[in-house]
Amino acid sequence: MDNVPESKLANLHKMPGIKTVSGDYTEITRTQYNAIKLVMEGKHGKTRTSRELKHNNVWLDRRIRAIDENKYYITEDE
Repeated sequence: MDNVPESKLANLHKMPGIKTVSGDYTEITRTQYNAIKLVMEGKHGKTRTSRELKHNNVWLDRRIRAIDENKYYITEDE
């Protein structure tokens, strides 16, 4: 969460379930979240999803772990 403007961090504190924002929270867009949930449900393969999201499997594994641990927040797609 380096280089994130304070104004955006302030809005995160208003989200339900997030008391404080620290470096252990992962930003995930709505599109990424939906694709990752399909992987987690076994409906899509990791390699295919990684390719579609233009990231590697390590990146995907980190997001899966963040969702499992409920340490993520969803941002709007750009």
